[in-house]
Amino acid sequence: MQYTLKQLSVFTTVATLESTTAAARELSLSQSAVSSAIQQLESQIGQKLFDRIGRQLKLNRVGASLSPAVTELLAHAERLNLQLKGETIAGTVCIGASYTIANHIIVDTMVDFQREHANVDIEINSDNSPGIIDAVIEGNVDFGLIESSVDDPRVLVEPWLEDELVVFASPDHPLVRQGRASVRELERAAWVLRELGSGARTVFNDTFRGALANLQIAMEFRHNEPIKRAVAKGVGVGCLSARVLERELVDGTLVALKTPKERKMPRRLAMIRRRDSVLSAPAQAFWQQCLAMR
Repeated sequence: MQYTLKQLSVFTTVATLESTTAAARELSLSQSAVSSAIQQLESQIGQKLFDRIGRQLKLNRVGASLSPAVTELLAHAERLNLQLKGETIAGTVCIGASYTIANHIIVDTMVDFQREHANVDIEINSDNSPGIIDAVIEGNVDFGLIESSVDDPRVLVEPWLEDELVVFASPDHPLVRQGRASVRELERAAWVLRELGSGARTVFNDTFRGALANLQIAMEFRHNEPIKRAVAKGVGVGCLSARVLERELVDGTLVALKTPKERKMPRRLAMIRRRDSVLSAPAQAFWQQCLAMR
């Protein structure tokens, strides 16, 4: 490309002010430098870009047709300049998030972040927590948001949001009508649960290990919404994050069961990244935005 950003900047300034004298003052250049830049640009293009009408320079049809593209190119160049100088944040952030976090927790924070940083795109890869941990270790995402614990030395873990798993059922389930469920009654119930390996299922298994020796699993799902629908239809009792059930518990379409205190399931969600990784400027900014949710 033979055209310089200086030539294009002079072109747009003259087109706006319709005068080489005014453009020279605006750009802090001599009038001869402005005129020379326009002449060089016209020579390289092989066509005139302005018509002189009285004392004004007006874009001709060729100049007018080029003006929008030149303006767009200069705007891109300015954004790149600010990014290179560290004065703006731009680029793509790829995060891995467990299904619960991706669908029910992180969306509002993403929207707020992108309103503030319009030049940043955020991509979400959803999986269960073990899948997100693998993606972080393999470098396929900038960082991860998960529901389960990590003991791999390659992973840096930042404790994040407090959460709690809730045992729930449809309003007409017998355990709801009696008001409280013992471990024995839960053992006799049919269950609709997340798949093995998910963060929710891992916490559930750890909490009831040995207590529900004859656990009856009616259905298993990889996502939360099918579990809620199946439980609402009376298939069985479910166990999901209180954050996932917030709307249904408020409107009464699902009801949280009272369970023994020793079977409560508080947990801490986590932010993870490779211990040896260095986050890009946009990824670091979004990491801090997520931390601010605590």
